[in-house]
Amino acid sequence: MKARGTRRLGRLLPGDPAEVGGYELVGRVGSGGMGTVYAGRAPGIRGYLAVKVVNGEHAATAEFRRQFAHEARLLARVNSPCVARFVQADVEAEPPWLATEYVPGPTVRHHVERHGPLRGGMLAGLAAGAAEALRAVHAVGIVHRDLKPSNVVIAPTGPKILDFGIARSTAPEDPTRWIRLRRFRQGLRRIGIREPQGLPSADGGRATAPRDRVGTPGWISPEQYRGEPATDRSDVFLWGCLVAFAGSARNPFGHGHPKELARRVLREEPDLERLPAGLEPLVLAALSKDPAERPDSSRLLREVLAASGGDPRPAAVSATLREFLRTTWTEVAVRLPRPPREYPWARSLR
Repeated sequence: MKARGTRRLGRLLPGDPAEVGGYELVGRVGSGGMGTVYAGRAPGIRGYLAVKVVNGEHAATAEFRRQFAHEARLLARVNSPCVARFVQADVEAEPPWLATEYVPGPTVRHHVERHGPLRGGMLAGLAAGAAEALRAVHAVGIVHRDLKPSNVVIAPTGPKILDFGIARSTAPEDPTRWIRLRRFRQGLRRIGIREPQGLPSADGGRATAPRDRVGTPGWISPEQYRGEPATDRSDVFLWGCLVAFAGSARNPFGHGHPKELARRVLREEPDLERLPAGLEPLVLAALSKDPAERPDSSRLLREVLAASGGDPRPAAVSATLREFLRTTWTEVAVRLPRPPREYPWARSLR
């Protein structure tokens, strides 16, 4: 069964903008509680761009705007063939928006739940491509924290990771920032000048930091469940969960109440019964309860390629991955979706 994406974009609804940031919006890709993703076009660009537009409720919240700006800054730092490419953003616009490469194709979850597990080169390609995406993300000091089947698309050239909404930078914050801000405020009060709008709050940054949403129940690393900070090895744990799901069509820790899923992640072994034997040792290592026992993403990529007969030497990894995906990522028949059908009555509503 070849992976196939959406054949036609969703129709723009009454109230949807016709243009954002110079991009003509052609149709809807999807929507959620935080906003809507549209397919956009612009002169000189082949195909579409994915234009993520924040809804009015969140756009009016200063904290959410900071979170959205944070997502844009992190995504702009990543350069990988297996991560949706950042194009442009305007987080001060009304409403804020973010444009990325449009990735046609079904998500891993969508495809596996409808057609069964990935096999052979497709499963190995997913394992290698997701490991490469994490390698690139970690190389610029980012932890994704939300690698799951609904955030990975089966694209024509390989798997592509989406959604950096809860990603975090691992770079340490300037330790003198809050001291300098406090002294600045004291100086303003001494000379009787009103504090300018937009300064961070005086609580040490806790109120202005992006909200710490840790992920999806059952797709969270053990250390995060224990209240410890996420690291690059937390993403490796989620890589193991992703490959286990794709190879078995079963969530590695099953279904259930969030508290029960947390207990299983912390205390039970994952369900790897249907996972092909060739990937099982790597997935087991990635799913270790102790993050120190997990491989880092660079080693993970090399070992996936080596297990498939590729050249695992660091200097050859990029070329090996490209050739590996070219020869194994073959069960994909994805085209750009057509624009939505136009109905005369729909024009009158917009």
